[in-house]
Amino acid sequence: MNPISIINDLENCYNYGKALVDFCQRWKDADAELADRVTVVELCWMNTRAQLHLVESLYPVLNDEIRRIFEDSLAVLGRKLDLAVVQAQKLQDPRSAPRPGFLHFRRKAKGAKYALHQGALDAAIQDLEAWQGRCNVALDLNMRDPNPVIDEKLKKMRKTQHAQEKKSGTPGTAKGHHGHGAIRTATPLSLTGGIRDALQPTRPQPSVFLSPDMPLETSAIPFSRAKSARMRTSSKTRWFILDTLPCRPETNVGALDADVRDLARKLKFADPFAFGLLNCKGVMRVFTPPPQVDIAGFDLVFNVPEGTDPEQIQSLRALLLAPDGAPSLSRRVRLAQELATSVSYVHTFNFVHKNICPESVLLFKEERSSQLDGTSTTTTTAVTINRRSSFLIGFESFRSAAGNTNWVGDRDWAHNIYRHPERMGEFPAEQYRMQHDIYSLGVCLLEIGLWDPLVEYSNNEGTSTSEYGHLCRDFAARERPWVFFKEYLVGQAQKELPRRMGDRYADVVMTCLTCLDRDGNFGDQGDVSDANGILVGVRFLETIFGQLNEIVL
Repeated sequence: MNPISIINDLENCYNYGKALVDFCQRWKDADAELADRVTVVELCWMNTRAQLHLVESLYPVLNDEIRRIFEDSLAVLGRKLDLAVVQAQKLQDPRSAPRPGFLHFRRKAKGAKYALHQGALDAAIQDLEAWQGRCNVALDLNMRDPNPVIDEKLKKMRKTQHAQEKKSGTPGTAKGHHGHGAIRTATPLSLTGGIRDALQPTRPQPSVFLSPDMPLETSAIPFSRAKSARMRTSSKTRWFILDTLPCRPETNVGALDADVRDLARKLKFADPFAFGLLNCKGVMRVFTPPPQVDIAGFDLVFNVPEGTDPEQIQSLRALLLAPDGAPSLSRRVRLAQELATSVSYVHTFNFVHKNICPESVLLFKEERSSQLDGTSTTTTTAVTINRRSSFLIGFESFRSAAGNTNWVGDRDWAHNIYRHPERMGEFPAEQYRMQHDIYSLGVCLLEIGLWDPLVEYSNNEGTSTSEYGHLCRDFAARERPWVFFKEYLVGQAQKELPRRMGDRYADVVMTCLTCLDRDGNFGDQGDVSDANGILVGVRFLETIFGQLNEIVL
């Protein structure tokens, strides 16, 4: 690891990024739509520049594996920015302008020129966004390291940022949930600092428990166990999502109470659009009716993401079952990328989810958008910026990654088909670990890629008994035990996914499905084990998240 090389790569990125923005600014007067794209490039570069500064400041205290990731990714980013500058220079060259001619020829030439500019801008935006996602996950994963020097550096950077904001009059970052003013993008420092505060709190935290008497009007969300909830007051209406965690007969209520408190406390720091996890308002204990009042469960209360329509919420299962057919290839890839981000941050917060399936993914529609398909956009000062629309919930079976596993499962086939064979049935054979979540992610990514629901329902509300989807019917007809369903899914991924979603997407799904195999691409358990859980996150970043984010359509 050569610090000089890192400094050179950082300097190249700074220089190429500035040059790219300078060239793009010259196109602003050419066309209104081009001007919008140029503004997006400028915003993307501002965010990337802030991330580069954060990497530069934290580099001395980064985990060795995280450093290696940045050594590779910074060099790649520099090359991509250099190529973008070269392309911008070519388009700026007067010799590339169309020659005078007939009117229809000039119009065609102008259209071709516009298409070239648009393509160059879109490519730059995609490259910057892909690197930003990879950078966020890597930096935030490093926040699991308890090294106190990290806190000292973050404190110093926050002090500097606060002074700059005070001097310029720039407001702090938004909370990112519904009903709190204009939408603002959180800075890289505030996101990473928030993760650190959640994982390594330095001061006492207020109680996360809410009054069980909150005046909430609840509504079912079709094909999801979550509910939407509305609280009316004299001045306004607030919307929330309720995610119920039941206490089963075998549950250690005291341990679950502590885990729920820790989960709610950490998710109070969640930025929904960056992490793919809803911001948590708090948690309510649910009690059994008198005379014997016991804790029957917990309701996690989540804020609805800011700028979304609280009355237009849909589960991924509902979208899979919709009669409209499969969304576009790019929309399916976007959904897959968002779900991978969500899973990554569940693990960064030091939890295992244990219930990853389409019923646990909610899609939110933008307040001023007509789409509900995984590619929402929001418009701010006439600039269209991609924002995620899907969020992972369904924490009913979660536990702390360091806690004792629950060795009791269930016989519900609709749950078991998303579980690794080691975790199927009433009495799972293996302790739950992060790779089991990654396997479940792979099943969901296969389902998204094929757009062939594994589970169907006989009505449109998801309240009836679940039924086999097409692939499950095909497997059941073979009369093999369900522990061989993984083998069947691997075969489907190898046979069907490459022609439908491309080789890279298929490889990602295969990596997920075989992540616990000795000869799998993810690596042996011994190769991804360390005290802070960083190595498994690095492998996820390199073999799954990073590969998904490199898919450009």
